[in-house]
Amino acid sequence: MANTTFKDMDFKIDGASTLTSIKAFINQVDMQGTMDLIEDSAMNDTNRQYLAGLAGTTFSVNGMVNTTTDGIFGVLAGKHTSVTKTVEWKAYTARYYNGEVLVTNVQYSGSTNSLQTFSAEMTIDGVLNRTSVALS
Repeated sequence: MANTTFKDMDFKIDGASTLTSIKAFINQVDMQGTMDLIEDSAMNDTNRQYLAGLAGTTFSVNGMVNTTTDGIFGVLAGKHTSVTKTVEWKAYTARYYNGEVLVTNVQYSGSTNSLQTFSAEMTIDGVLNRTSVALS
């Protein structure tokens, strides 16, 4: 199978009321899946033993600030909200990851003679779906 490139991917997130592609405005997407480990070692064990704990997934997105990205992320900066947003990351043709996220961190950056940029951290609330079919 051929390796995938950035041009193969897409990232969509709830805009006003529909999934909005922000591919044209972002320069990086990271997805990290984690699992907590629970130590299950006994006093006489010579090696540690573990049980699988809770799993979780986070997304990090970096890009340029414009009316589209500011409309999605700017309103969340410094706000405490329990409202989730739907996200869909197309890793490559026929491979999609989607779910509901809580946006946990929004950062804006900029300096003289440069584009204003943003970064956002999102945590999947519940299950991350891995599928071959797009949401929209």
